[in-house]
Amino acid sequence: MGFALLPLNFTTFIEFIRGLGLPWVINDTLKFIIAYPIVFHALNGIRFIAFDLAMGTDIASVYRSGYLVLSLAALIALAVVVAPRLKKEEYVVVNEPKK
Repeated sequence: MGFALLPLNFTTFIEFIRGLGLPWVINDTLKFIIAYPIVFHALNGIRFIAFDLAMGTDIASVYRSGYLVLSLAALIALAVVVAPRLKKEEYVVVNEPKK
């Protein structure tokens, strides 16, 4: 919704953020702040579809599924942020001897 109202497109916004040269901690925190609501709403939508099918509507199940959605959303959003860092081949595990 926000990008629909802004006078710039998403690509311009991303290039602006990259151009700031922020430390990776701040950059990843911003990514998490963006990813968490998206993942939460997707998972909570599945939860409410279950409610529409009359599954898990007792109060104990409602609370349990709510906490499950909060936890899973945090874990998945964290995975979305961390996964690109793990894919980079910046780290040398073993230094092989040169031949």
